[in-house]
This record gives sequence, C-alpha cells and structure tokens, in this order.
Amino acid sequence: MKWKASHSVIENAHSVLPKLVEKYFKAGRKAADGKRSPDELHQFRIKTKRFRYSLELFLPVYGTRLDQELEPVRELQKVLGKLHDYHIIEQMLEGQKTLQANLHRREKKKLREFHEQWTKFDSKGELKRWKKFLAAGPAKSRPAHSKRRARSRTASR
Repeated sequence: MKWKASHSVIENAHSVLPKLVEKYFKAGRKAADGKRSPDELHQFRIKTKRFRYSLELFLPVYGTRLDQELEPVRELQKVLGKLHDYHIIEQMLEGQKTLQANLHRREKKKLREFHEQWTKFDSKGELKRWKKFLAAGPAKSRPAHSKRRARSRTASR
C-alpha cells in the first residue's frame, strides 16, 4: 500500500483500501477456481489474514459497519484454517489408510464449504460494493471498538 505523507489517514484509507480489496478479490477468485493445491490455498489463507487484519486497523475510521462486513472474511479464514489443519494431519498420518481416508472426506467437505462461502462473498456486485464502501467518507456511527466496549460493560453487569 502506497501512503501519501501529505494526506490524512482517512484520505489515504479511502484511496488505498479499495485497491487492497480489489487485489484480495483477484486472489480469492484464483484460489476458488478449483485448481489450487493445499499449499496454494494455505497461501490464500495467509492473504485472508493479512487482508482482515489490515482492514481491522481502520475500524475507528469506518465504524461498526466494517466490523460487520468483515464477518464473512473471518468465516473464510476459519474454513481455510481447517483445510490446512486437515492437510497437515493427513500428512502426519501417512500409512494410516483408514484415518487418512476419513480425514480426506472431511477435507473435501471443507473445500466445498470454502467454495460455497467464496461464491457467496464474491457474488454479483460485491467487489464494487466493497470498493465503494472503502472509498466513502468516515462512518457516521460510533466506532466499532467503542460499541464492543459498551457491550462488554453491559455484559459484565
């Protein structure tokens, strides 16, 4: 991401983050094409983490809406994490045919789940909607971290 020192954080976010989301969607489309190896899917998992964590830095700018928008990204990250776990465990179980077969079935199920989640995440107009949202002005509502604190204070009472 290329920041301009002469611009504010908000101005930089509005110009840089739409490009970041475009790169993420491009990588996701490639990962979900059905031709990726477990290692390539793991690399996309790492991109998903970086994408999510990068955007979470801007919760004070975009507010609770960004936190809500990131929920499907969190779910993608979880599914990709399970896929990677299954792949690693399957390798560790070399020679254990029955256990490997069972794990392989679970891995295939998680892979279908990833494809379903990605298809929903990348449905018609979603990239455009994300880019428009990230290029827009700051959220009018209270920042996400403030609402989380308010929820935790309420819950602890």
